[in-house]
Amino acid sequence: MINKAIEFATRAHAGQFRKGTSRPYIVHPIEVGDIVSTMTKDEEIISAAVLHDTIEDCAGVSRELLAEEFSERVAGIVAQESEDKSKTWMERKSATIEHIRTAPKEVQMVGLADKLSNMRDIDRDYPVYGEELWNRFRMKDKGIIGWYYIGIRDALKESFEGVETYEEYTRLVNKIFEQE
Repeated sequence: MINKAIEFATRAHAGQFRKGTSRPYIVHPIEVGDIVSTMTKDEEIISAAVLHDTIEDCAGVSRELLAEEFSERVAGIVAQESEDKSKTWMERKSATIEHIRTAPKEVQMVGLADKLSNMRDIDRDYPVYGEELWNRFRMKDKGIIGWYYIGIRDALKESFEGVETYEEYTRLVNKIFEQE
Protein backbone atom coordinates (compact mmCIF):
# COMPACT_ATOMS: atom_id res chain seq x y z
CA MET A 1 0.00 0.00 0.00
CA ILE A 2 2.82 2.45 0.79
CA ASN A 3 4.42 2.00 -2.64
CA LYS A 4 1.03 2.56 -4.26
CA ALA A 5 0.63 5.75 -2.20
CA ILE A 6 4.08 6.98 -3.29
CA GLU A 7 3.25 6.30 -6.96
CA PHE A 8 -0.16 7.99 -6.63
CA ALA A 9 1.29 11.05 -4.85
CA THR A 10 4.12 11.31 -7.38
CA ARG A 11 1.61 11.47 -10.24
CA ALA A 12 -0.72 13.82 -8.35
CA HIS A 13 2.07 16.27 -7.43
CA ALA A 14 3.81 16.10 -10.85
CA GLY A 15 5.12 19.53 -11.85
CA GLN A 16 4.73 20.99 -8.35
CA PHE A 17 7.64 22.47 -6.38
CA ARG A 18 8.19 23.45 -2.75
CA LYS A 19 7.40 27.14 -2.21
CA GLY A 20 10.18 29.38 -3.43
CA THR A 21 12.48 26.51 -4.42
CA SER A 22 13.32 24.23 -7.32
CA ARG A 23 12.82 21.13 -5.11
CA PRO A 24 10.14 18.81 -6.50
CA TYR A 25 7.13 18.87 -4.17
CA ILE A 26 7.02 15.06 -3.87
CA VAL A 27 10.09 15.19 -1.63
CA HIS A 28 7.88 16.66 1.13
CA PRO A 29 5.13 13.98 1.22
CA ILE A 30 7.72 11.21 1.05
CA GLU A 31 9.58 12.79 3.98
CA VAL A 32 6.29 13.07 5.90
CA GLY A 33 5.66 9.36 5.30
CA ASP A 34 9.19 8.56 6.45
CA ILE A 35 8.75 10.59 9.64
CA VAL A 36 5.43 8.88 10.39
CA SER A 37 7.12 5.49 9.88
CA THR A 38 9.31 6.27 12.90
CA MET A 39 6.16 6.51 15.04
CA THR A 40 4.08 3.62 13.64
CA LYS A 41 4.36 0.68 11.27
CA ASP A 42 0.66 0.97 10.31
CA GLU A 43 0.68 1.06 6.50
CA GLU A 44 -2.58 2.99 6.27
CA ILE A 45 -1.25 5.82 8.45
CA ILE A 46 2.06 5.93 6.54
CA SER A 47 0.17 5.91 3.23
CA ALA A 48 -2.09 8.73 4.44
CA ALA A 49 1.04 10.69 5.37
CA VAL A 50 2.39 10.33 1.83
CA LEU A 51 -1.00 11.38 0.44
CA HIS A 52 -1.69 14.13 3.01
CA ASP A 53 -1.67 17.06 0.54
CA THR A 54 -3.39 15.41 -2.42
CA ILE A 55 -6.99 16.44 -1.68
CA GLU A 56 -5.95 20.00 -0.84
CA ASP A 57 -3.40 20.65 -3.58
CA CYS A 58 -4.02 18.29 -6.51
CA ALA A 59 -6.70 18.64 -9.18
CA GLY A 60 -8.99 15.66 -9.50
CA VAL A 61 -8.16 14.10 -6.13
CA SER A 62 -11.05 13.72 -3.71
CA ARG A 63 -11.79 11.87 -0.51
CA GLU A 64 -13.96 9.50 -2.55
CA LEU A 65 -11.11 8.71 -4.95
CA LEU A 66 -8.70 8.02 -2.08
CA ALA A 67 -11.28 5.76 -0.39
CA GLU A 68 -11.70 3.85 -3.65
CA GLU A 69 -7.96 3.58 -4.37
CA PHE A 70 -6.78 2.96 -0.79
CA SER A 71 -9.31 2.74 2.06
CA GLU A 72 -11.89 4.82 3.89
CA ARG A 73 -9.46 5.14 6.80
CA VAL A 74 -6.68 6.54 4.58
CA ALA A 75 -9.15 8.92 2.92
CA GLY A 76 -10.45 10.06 6.30
CA ILE A 77 -6.98 10.85 7.65
CA VAL A 78 -6.09 12.81 4.49
CA ALA A 79 -9.42 14.67 4.60
CA GLN A 80 -8.78 15.71 8.20
CA GLU A 81 -5.37 17.07 7.15
CA SER A 82 -6.89 19.17 4.36
CA GLU A 83 -7.65 22.87 4.77
CA ASP A 84 -10.62 24.79 3.38
CA LYS A 85 -8.93 27.09 0.86
CA SER A 86 -12.00 29.36 0.75
CA LYS A 87 -11.06 30.66 4.21
CA THR A 88 -8.35 33.20 5.02
CA TRP A 89 -4.88 32.06 6.08
CA MET A 90 -5.59 33.02 9.71
CA GLU A 91 -8.95 31.22 9.75
CA ARG A 92 -7.40 28.06 8.27
CA LYS A 93 -4.46 28.00 10.65
CA SER A 94 -6.60 28.73 13.72
CA ALA A 95 -8.90 25.86 12.72
CA THR A 96 -5.92 23.55 12.20
CA ILE A 97 -4.53 24.28 15.67
CA GLU A 98 -7.90 23.66 17.30
CA HIS A 99 -8.57 20.50 15.29
CA ILE A 100 -5.18 18.88 15.85
CA ARG A 101 -5.44 19.30 19.62
CA THR A 102 -8.34 16.80 19.81
CA ALA A 103 -7.91 14.85 16.57
CA PRO A 104 -7.38 11.07 16.62
CA LYS A 105 -3.76 10.07 17.30
CA GLU A 106 -3.21 8.94 13.70
CA VAL A 107 -4.26 12.36 12.38
CA GLN A 108 -2.02 14.03 14.96
CA MET A 109 0.92 11.88 13.79
CA VAL A 110 0.49 12.98 10.18
CA GLY A 111 0.07 16.61 11.24
CA LEU A 112 3.19 16.50 13.41
CA ALA A 113 5.23 14.87 10.63
CA ASP A 114 3.99 17.46 8.11
CA LYS A 115 4.95 20.36 10.35
CA LEU A 116 8.31 18.78 11.23
CA SER A 117 9.12 18.44 7.53
CA ASN A 118 8.22 22.11 7.05
CA MET A 119 10.39 23.13 10.00
CA ARG A 120 13.32 21.12 8.65
CA ASP A 121 13.00 23.05 5.37
CA ILE A 122 12.85 26.37 7.21
CA ASP A 123 15.84 25.43 9.39
CA ARG A 124 17.87 24.44 6.32
CA ASP A 125 16.93 27.52 4.29
CA TYR A 126 16.89 30.25 6.96
CA PRO A 127 20.71 30.47 7.30
CA VAL A 128 20.95 30.86 3.51
CA TYR A 129 18.09 33.31 2.86
CA GLY A 130 17.65 35.00 6.24
CA GLU A 131 14.55 37.17 6.57
CA GLU A 132 13.95 36.92 2.80
CA LEU A 133 12.82 33.33 3.45
CA TRP A 134 9.43 34.51 4.72
CA ASN A 135 8.62 36.09 1.34
CA ARG A 136 8.04 32.63 -0.16
CA PHE A 137 4.98 32.05 2.04
CA ARG A 138 1.44 33.40 1.66
CA MET A 139 1.76 34.83 5.16
CA LYS A 140 5.02 36.75 5.06
CA ASP A 141 5.13 37.84 8.71
CA LYS A 142 7.61 35.69 10.65
CA GLY A 143 5.86 36.47 13.92
CA ILE A 144 2.50 35.23 12.67
CA ILE A 145 4.04 32.15 11.04
CA GLY A 146 5.73 31.52 14.39
CA TRP A 147 2.37 31.86 16.17
CA TYR A 148 1.08 29.01 14.00
CA TYR A 149 4.02 26.63 14.52
CA ILE A 150 4.11 27.40 18.26
CA GLY A 151 0.36 26.77 18.40
CA ILE A 152 0.84 23.35 16.79
CA ARG A 153 3.69 22.59 19.22
CA ASP A 154 1.53 23.45 22.20
CA ALA A 155 -1.52 21.58 20.85
CA LEU A 156 0.49 18.36 20.43
CA LYS A 157 2.48 18.52 23.66
CA GLU A 158 0.13 16.36 25.72
CA SER A 159 0.03 13.60 23.09
CA PHE A 160 3.69 13.55 22.03
CA GLU A 161 5.95 15.03 24.71
CA GLY A 162 8.98 12.75 25.02
CA VAL A 163 8.54 11.32 21.50
CA GLU A 164 11.67 12.09 19.45
CA THR A 165 9.68 13.44 16.47
CA TYR A 166 7.90 15.94 18.72
CA GLU A 167 11.10 16.86 20.55
CA GLU A 168 12.87 17.59 17.24
CA TYR A 169 9.91 19.70 16.13
CA THR A 170 9.97 21.59 19.43
CA ARG A 171 13.73 22.24 19.16
CA LEU A 172 13.34 23.64 15.64
CA VAL A 173 10.32 25.81 16.52
CA ASN A 174 12.14 27.20 19.54
CA LYS A 175 15.33 27.81 17.52
CA ILE A 176 13.60 29.64 14.66
CA PHE A 177 10.73 31.43 16.38
CA GLU A 178 11.66 31.92 20.02
CA GLN A 179 15.25 33.11 19.71
CA GLU A 180 14.36 36.80 19.81
